[in-house]
Parts: sequence; structure tokens; C-alpha cells
Amino acid sequence: MKRSSAARGASLWSEVSAELALNEAPHPSPCALPIGQRRRRGYDAAGTDGRAQVELIRDVEGVLRWVYTPPLAGLSPGRRAYRSVQVAPRDVVERFRFNELGRNEVTHRLVDLDGRLTPNQGMKRWNGRKWENAREPAVSGGRVLLLVHGTFSKSEMWMEELRATKDGKRLLADWQKRYTILAFSHPTLSVGAWSNAIDLHRALRKVKAPIDIVCHSRGGLVVSWLLRLHPMPVENVVFVGSPLVGTSLAAPDKLRAALDLLANYADALRMLGYATSTVFPLAAGVAGLAKIFGKVLRLGSGLPILDGAIALIPGLSTQQATDNNLELRQLFAEKWLCNPAMSGIGVHFQPDESAEPLWKFWKRFSHIGDQIKCAAADMVFSGPNDLVVDVKSMYQLGETDSIDFEDLGISPRTHHTNYFRDKQVLDHLAARLS
Repeated sequence: MKRSSAARGASLWSEVSAELALNEAPHPSPCALPIGQRRRRGYDAAGTDGRAQVELIRDVEGVLRWVYTPPLAGLSPGRRAYRSVQVAPRDVVERFRFNELGRNEVTHRLVDLDGRLTPNQGMKRWNGRKWENAREPAVSGGRVLLLVHGTFSKSEMWMEELRATKDGKRLLADWQKRYTILAFSHPTLSVGAWSNAIDLHRALRKVKAPIDIVCHSRGGLVVSWLLRLHPMPVENVVFVGSPLVGTSLAAPDKLRAALDLLANYADALRMLGYATSTVFPLAAGVAGLAKIFGKVLRLGSGLPILDGAIALIPGLSTQQATDNNLELRQLFAEKWLCNPAMSGIGVHFQPDESAEPLWKFWKRFSHIGDQIKCAAADMVFSGPNDLVVDVKSMYQLGETDSIDFEDLGISPRTHHTNYFRDKQVLDHLAARLS
């Protein structure tokens, strides 16, 4: 029986909560409140067990929002929190309760989240049917194709996407004839891109054959650091939707709105019937971050965000599009030790809301004209973007240089998570790696 779009959307977040164990049992000794407070109208016993909660709610305009409520709220959960996002408690899509993080637990939680999003990390080798673990593959003949994924993703993404279309299958068949195909599975939240690059270099030490690279999203920064730090037999690199000089999505002042944007993005993809392999990593990643950083970011409140909040997430901090991103300054401070032929491709996603109303949230986060009505509170992108990366960041190499870039222009269909189903992208890859 085919489920309705509403049912599909509702189940996505409960599936994410179950997979990531976002709901936690309360500590053994619940905190007691005075009997007078417990007799108040609207008293919620569940809110007094010492757990905090993060809720995904739908506001009066139908836009999804994350709302954090601290432990021991005492009253109906969120009268004050809900007020700032104009929502009633009946509009909760998903709620999860958890014990508040103690000192020095953030890194541990990020490592755990990375392990769930990208299990079985390390170098992989494609055997024509599946990925096999290959910690330090020795390749001395022929050519190597290295695939590097982005945030929240894993190496399995490549074959799932390429096998989804006839053009993708054709490209994969050609690659299998000409290359030894490797893929680098790596954590994307708990460490910076430069740290991933060190691990990648170690995994490639026994590769002596010429290397071509295709990288997606944050994977482009990992590869950039590899080229910056190590002389390698790399001959061609294709960056697909990569934030080479950062993304507005990771800027400190945009982080709260970015978490809301990503929740709406994942929800729309599920409603539109996209494959679970595409939707689930995005939904799981943003839900996991909302839980870990709900308190720090004060989700659902009007409080300002400190720069220190983004610094707690190394994998995002490495991507922030700000003037004081010291990692990016270092990336472009000196000539790279490896200088292959480099090209990029990207798109400006602009949905047709008349054909598909599910994308109506897009304007709240990326259309500067309509942001005037919203007091710019939700704006993440002030210019063309693919819903995750600013187009202008996809081709710049520092302040003065750039790569050969194919701008696909405005598209109502292609966005950050489905590049490898777009014929123009596949044709670009075939031409550059011919």
C-alpha cells in the first residue's frame, strides 16, 4: 500500500530518532519540585525528570523549526520557546528528550554521530559489485579514480547515485574499464578537513599510479588540503558543489537558521519520494546536531549566537564562509604542493513553487527580496546557491584565483544532494576524465 506524502514525512523523523537513539531514558533519580509548583495549571510531569528536549515543529507558515527546551521547565513545554517561532504545541512533528550534556562530552557525541552517519570509515576499493575495505591499497599500474564524499555522507552514496540513471550507469561502466576505483569514507563533523586530508594521504601512500579525483561538497575541501600539503600523482580533480571558500550555511550567525533549512530540505525530499539513501543521511545529520547543540544555540529563542558555537563543530567550522576563517586563510596562504588540472560544476537551485508547493520554504532562507518581510531572521544565503553551498564559493581559490567552472545556471530540479543524477553533471565528469 502506497503511503501518503504526509505519512512519509511524519515517519522520517521518528525513523531518525530511533536510528540515532535521540530519545534517552531519564537519570535514575528524577528531580523533585515543590508540591505547589506541581499543582500549577499546565504542569507537565514529563518535563521535570531532568531531561532537556528538542522538538521539530511546524510554524504558522508551514516551515519546520527546531526548538530547544531546557530541563526542569516546570510548565507546559515551551510556552516561551514556542512564542518566538509562532507555533502551538499541537504542531510538533517530532520530540526527543535527552539528558543534558556534561563537560567535555561534545566531541564524544560528535564522534558517535560521525560513526552512525559514516560507519566503517577508511579507504574502500570497488570490486565491480561492492565496496571492499582497503586500508592502504597498493596500486602501481593503470589509473586510479578516487571518490571523496561530503558532510553527513558515506562512500556508498556514489554507486547508489550513479546506478540510479542510465547515464550514470554508462559512466560507471566506462570508469570500471579504465580505473581502479577507490573511495575515502571519513568523519565529517568531529574533525576539520585538513585532518581528513592527513588520513587520506596516509591511505594513499602505496598508490603509485596517476590519480584522478571526483569530490562532492565538503569533500572538495578535504581534497584541497591534500593538494596543499602533499606532492601526489594527482592529474585531474573535479569539484562538484564544493565550498572551496566556505559556505554561508556554516557561518556562526547563520547556524540556527541553517539547521531549520536542512530540516525543511530533508522533509521536502522525503515528501517528494526521494530515495531513503538520499534523504536519511541529511535528516539524521541535522537532527543529531540539533540535539547536541540545542542548548548552545538556544534553538527557538531570540538570543544571539556566539562564534564559539560553530567552533565546537570542527567539521562545519572548517567550512564557514567568514573573513576570519583561519583554516581557509592557511589553505590559500602558500602555493599548493600538487597542482593538477582542476574544474568544477554547480547549480543555482530555484524551485518552481507553482508546480511543487513543498519547496515554498526555500524563499525564507535564500531569497533576499522576501527576507525584508521576515526581518532577515532566517536568511542563510544572499545569492545563488544549491541549498547547501553558495555558487560563488564553488569556483574561487582564495581571493585572487579560480578554477575552470561550469555554471549550470538556474534549475528547478537539480540541487545539492542529487548532482549525480543530472545528465549535464555526468557529461561534465565524462569529458573531464576522458
